[in-house]
Amino acid sequence: MRVFLILLLALAVFAMEVRDWNDRPLSYGTAVVYDERGEPVALSYVINGALAYGLPWRPGYSLRVAWGVASLGEILSGRVIWVYDSQTARDVAELGYPTAGKVRTWVYPITITVRSKSGKPLAGCYAKILDAMTGGRWVSIFANTASDGSVSLFQAPATDYQVEIYCMGLLSATAKFSVQRGAPSTAWNYEITVDFIDRVKVRNAP
Repeated sequence: MRVFLILLLALAVFAMEVRDWNDRPLSYGTAVVYDERGEPVALSYVINGALAYGLPWRPGYSLRVAWGVASLGEILSGRVIWVYDSQTARDVAELGYPTAGKVRTWVYPITITVRSKSGKPLAGCYAKILDAMTGGRWVSIFANTASDGSVSLFQAPATDYQVEIYCMGLLSATAKFSVQRGAPSTAWNYEITVDFIDRVKVRNAP
């Protein structure tokens, strides 16, 4: 098996910026270069939109970016949330090509608003938000709702999510929702109604 190369600066051929859907620096991620056979040849972590190391590149190579700081084992197993893939035509068309100096990713801000059945925002409830694929390895948010009943995620990858809402110490609602790739808007908003039953309304922000 090909020896996987953890990048050295001496191997750098190009550097680029990695951004979210709204063109803000990606907080953290893992960029992986693959050869013509689909074997990984280099890895660099993304920190605040910048690669920790430059990446080698030549014709036939491809680039994938995963959300979060992934280990080599996780990359090889595929247990990651991919947010960019240069072998996907849509990604290149909408997000950019690696050698152009910048790529965006399928990462968005998300706001979840918790309301009572009558529509009143519920402040001080406890929200537990996890990515559905791993149950929290990649996204794990625990926060109290604000005065408007909301919990906001500055950046979150396009994937499936699970939410549990606790009000007054009781599990009051659970919900599942998905953030889709290629959203026409700049953010995703979700409303969860608390009436000690599961109910979720999904609405894409204008």
